[in-house]
Amino acid sequence: MGKELSERKKKILHALVDLYISTGQPVSSSDIQSRYLPEVSSATVRSELSALEALGYIEQPHTSAGRVPLKEAYKFYVEAINTDEGNANALTDQETAFIREKFLNKLGRIEDISKQAAKVISDVTNYTSFFIDKTAINVEILEVKLVPIKSGKAVVLIITDKGMIANRAIDIKDDFEEEYLDSASVVLNKVFQGRHIDEFEKFDMGEIDGELAAYKDIFDEVLSILRIYINEHSDNVFVEGALKMLDYPEYNNVEDAKNFLQVITDKNSMSELLTDDSGSIEFSVRIGKEDSGVDKCAIITAAYKVGDEVMGQAGVIGPQRMDYKKVLGVLEYMKKTLTTVIDDKDRL
Repeated sequence: MGKELSERKKKILHALVDLYISTGQPVSSSDIQSRYLPEVSSATVRSELSALEALGYIEQPHTSAGRVPLKEAYKFYVEAINTDEGNANALTDQETAFIREKFLNKLGRIEDISKQAAKVISDVTNYTSFFIDKTAINVEILEVKLVPIKSGKAVVLIITDKGMIANRAIDIKDDFEEEYLDSASVVLNKVFQGRHIDEFEKFDMGEIDGELAAYKDIFDEVLSILRIYINEHSDNVFVEGALKMLDYPEYNNVEDAKNFLQVITDKNSMSELLTDDSGSIEFSVRIGKEDSGVDKCAIITAAYKVGDEVMGQAGVIGPQRMDYKKVLGVLEYMKKTLTTVIDDKDRL
């Protein structure tokens, strides 16, 4: 939709969103003209606002009121923010010092770091924040071993780069020979070895070829063990500042507030809400998610990595008129800080 806009319309739309984010009040043409476009008349600005309203970017709540941005206006605004340059400038020196102080030289368990990250983001942005720790399932399978224990029973050992994650007895055919389990181990490792556990949450059964089909029962048992592990150790979601959303007039309505709190206090709802199907790895900005309980919100997430591995996601849930520049700046700075902290911890 942005291709339809002239440069002047873009400037006016950007100004309108800027002003609405800072004030929460409908924006008048005179405000935009005096603060952003003194070189043009208020009549010209009014004409451009009418055109933007017709295009579905903004609306006028009342005949005598100013305009407010709609979802498409926020999308345009976010797209115009260059996440590679200057977002750190959205933070004050005190804010960057606060973030550094909370993390550097204070290394602890990943869970502690995750909780601390969520709290820091919420404190600096004044929005509800979350942190998703993916380290529990971000492990590589080194070997699957089958150890016979008695007739019709064997123990499955699943060894990863983070240690053993499974030591469980399974049923096998009564008349097996030791060579059968040795052969099964070789074939199973062709599938599992060198792969990350989370790959098997939705495994394509088409990968089972003729060789593996002979050990399908054992394969199903191993797959079941992995999926149980994934379910038990799936994304740990830490939420901070849940009540901060209620400070914004968008959630003064009791029913909206109730729906919001129900969503963010339920782990499954949060995991589903924060799932991003856009394929974005670095940053994801979603504005309004219908039928979710947070349809009046914007959700911004940032993945953090150590090397090439995504270790988790940090982010913010706030009103659609959130301070996007500040939030993106905080998340960008947090990514750098967290990468340093986790990387240093791994070297210990």
